[in-house]
Amino acid sequence: MTDWDGVHRGYIPGADLRIHASLRLHTDTADVDPVTFEVIRYSLMNINLEHGQTIQRLAVSPVTMITRDFQPSILTESGDLVFLGPYLQYFSTAQALTIKWILENRSQNPGIEPGDMFVSNDPYVGTPHQPDTIVAAPVFVGAELFCWVANVLHHADVGGSVMGSFCVDATDIFTDPPAFPPFKLVSRGELRRDLEEMFLRQSRVPTNVQMDLHSAVSANRVAAGRIAALVDRYGAAAVKSVMNRVLDAGERTVAERLAKIPDGRWTHRLYAEAAHTGDTGIYTYQVTVRKQGEHLYVDNAGTDPQTGSINVTYAGFSGAFLAALTASLTADLAGAYGGVYRRVHFEPVPGTLSCADFPAAVSPAGIYTMETLISLSGAVIGKMLACAEREVAELAIGPAHPVFYGFISGGVHPTGEPFVATNADNMIGSLGASPAGDGVDFGGHSWIPEGTASNIEELELLWPMLVLYRRALPAGAGGAGRFRGGRGFVEAGIPWTVPGMAAALYTDESFPKAVGPFGGNPGSAGHFRLKHGTDVLARFAGGEVPQDLDTVAGTEPGIEAKGPMLMMAADAVWEWTGANAPGFGDPLTRDPERVRVDVATGALPAEEAERVYGVAAGEEATRALRAERLTARLARAVPPPVAPATVPDDVPLRPLAGELAVVERDGRPAVFVSLTGRAVLAPAGSNFKDGCAVLERPWRDVAPEFATREGRAGDRTRYREYLCPVTGLRVDSEIVKEGDEALHDIEIDVRG
Repeated sequence: MTDWDGVHRGYIPGADLRIHASLRLHTDTADVDPVTFEVIRYSLMNINLEHGQTIQRLAVSPVTMITRDFQPSILTESGDLVFLGPYLQYFSTAQALTIKWILENRSQNPGIEPGDMFVSNDPYVGTPHQPDTIVAAPVFVGAELFCWVANVLHHADVGGSVMGSFCVDATDIFTDPPAFPPFKLVSRGELRRDLEEMFLRQSRVPTNVQMDLHSAVSANRVAAGRIAALVDRYGAAAVKSVMNRVLDAGERTVAERLAKIPDGRWTHRLYAEAAHTGDTGIYTYQVTVRKQGEHLYVDNAGTDPQTGSINVTYAGFSGAFLAALTASLTADLAGAYGGVYRRVHFEPVPGTLSCADFPAAVSPAGIYTMETLISLSGAVIGKMLACAEREVAELAIGPAHPVFYGFISGGVHPTGEPFVATNADNMIGSLGASPAGDGVDFGGHSWIPEGTASNIEELELLWPMLVLYRRALPAGAGGAGRFRGGRGFVEAGIPWTVPGMAAALYTDESFPKAVGPFGGNPGSAGHFRLKHGTDVLARFAGGEVPQDLDTVAGTEPGIEAKGPMLMMAADAVWEWTGANAPGFGDPLTRDPERVRVDVATGALPAEEAERVYGVAAGEEATRALRAERLTARLARAVPPPVAPATVPDDVPLRPLAGELAVVERDGRPAVFVSLTGRAVLAPAGSNFKDGCAVLERPWRDVAPEFATREGRAGDRTRYREYLCPVTGLRVDSEIVKEGDEALHDIEIDVRG
């Protein structure tokens, strides 16, 4: 089994698509003057934006209306992306892969004709997971297929064993929600009721899904009509020329930036816990980027074999990486990313968690594995950009959340109507710290720029629940660094006007997953808590709304990372969190004035300034305390095998990031050194960690907020710090399983 055919494993199209000869493609071009080019280019961009706004206005699901968990696109006749919208960015390849599969597999039977639309939610063809459903419409000029418009949106429920269709208990695709390869829902302008009813029959909330599906169909019609009008005005050849030139311009832009990065190889790994309900295993995802000339080569070697429900197919893997890449390296292209993709070449290892073969289960990917891969990819790209020339290095952003912390509950309204409550308040988000500064508190997510969270009143209007509080997480050890990560939130609620409901999806991590770049603290872990038999209703009667779960009476069960459905009676209280994003650089190098501002604004509790950042009252006291902490680090660490040499003061250093720098010879990196201590760590082609002192600790010794109860997966992971052997400052750090060797994660080609 070797074919990447979308049947046995994920779909990877070849360089030349196998399209039936009966389908004629439009490829004519014409010379276009600069003014006309800009008019057509911006018209296409605005058509795509109007496409997205139409979906938002017509859809009824909060996931679409508010969260913006959808994406419209314009693509060429052969399925190459021209414009992507400002919505969910890891859908970047979903439409392209699906359309190319349709061209190869549907052009003869049932055929592709004017007025058609195809629907698919098959992850082995192109979607990240089954709730993400693609509707793709060909746009014809005469008898020739001119281009495509398409959208993807997340449906509230498309079947499967768990309400909301994130089936963490699934063992394979047959216990997952149904996956439909592309079928023709609309034929020559007429919607086929038989196929629509087949799709809706799988859902617990078919009315909502039907209305959202109709919004997708209608929005495609709007976009296709706008493109037809543009062609009528300027001619098909002129519009096609602009599409091709937009692709070419994106390719030139990314090639110019890649030329300012030295050839090399960068790697990162990230761990997830629990592959299914009841599991306590720890699983490895790894991504390596090799840069050669003006091209990137991406592989997932080192990733564990597929298992349980924490898998994605090739579509998810490639979409996650491209979302992370364009967010940092080419964000200024405003969605015109198709040309960028030409310079990225995937070399996937099949049968793995991040490139699963059929019949692996994938439905929880939208809340777990996709975010894991975006965070992982962002970390790798950040390492690569740290080695670039300054103007490109400054484009780096911090790693994203490794999980989309969300909460799905369900039950029956007082009217008897069933509901599935998809609470996506983690759209509040938080952005990771970068080499340029602090992350953004409640800054959303880089991979869904237009995403928003619900107002509390909207949640209470839609579903029978009452929110007790929603507030910011404090800026403690989670996310600390020279620049700290943005802050997330905590939210609590109760069932309201109903005898109870069920918690179908939640996350309670036993260790943080996203390490801070170049010595920054990891972000905080996401948590879910539940208390039964509480006194909340009695306290309401006394005029009090509880604001702290620890003060609420009741019994609190132990929650697992990916546990079973939890039943909640009317006297239950739940509390769940987003997360603080990872920091950047050693927290003991944070400017004390920034710490004082955080305290003054309430972001950081005053008592945490000394514990987390080593900031005391007065400059002298702060310097003394930090020096004491650094000395203690080195005393506990394992020193490098060879006593460190230092670089003379008159030798210039080129800073890379944090405390990592290089000495250059003939304009090429020659030796890794620590920036402040000027300690020689390793030749530039070797692993700089070999020259560091190493301090490895269990989480409870790093900070109390990272501790977990005994027996959970967090007890089997460690935090490993790579320290300058002269100063004790962190050069880098890793989250590791016991016995893991140091990852050789930055390898610069010194041959030139």
